[in-house]
Amino acid sequence: MDSYLYAPKDDYKHRAYWRDLYTVEEAEHLTGLITAAREYGITFYYALSPGLDITYSSSKEVTALKRKLEQVSQFGCTAFALLFDDIEPEMSEADKEIFQSFAHAQVCMQYNVQYLYSMQVLIAVLIFI
Repeated sequence: MDSYLYAPKDDYKHRAYWRDLYTVEEAEHLTGLITAAREYGITFYYALSPGLDITYSSSKEVTALKRKLEQVSQFGCTAFALLFDDIEPEMSEADKEIFQSFAHAQVCMQYNVQYLYSMQVLIAVLIFI
């Protein structure tokens, strides 16, 4: 195994407060984990799980995702995952007007983050049902 997916339940900024940037202390901790993984030849994937309350059709949400991923990339991380597991069974009304399904919304979100903002990092989208 040569990959580690960082998605801990005790990191509230990974899921419940995904829009919030990390503090200096939190950044130092993550940087240490990323550095240690690299030293052992392990690819460190930082996972962000915005599915609890994201509005997929909102450009502000795309900006928030980009800002968070860019912050973590400054810690030395080059691989990311967007997780959309354990979410409500229905999209918001705003999203229903735009997207045919959650899968459609999630693919568009990934595209918007990766391509429209020219992220220079690998983004892996993992969708769990």
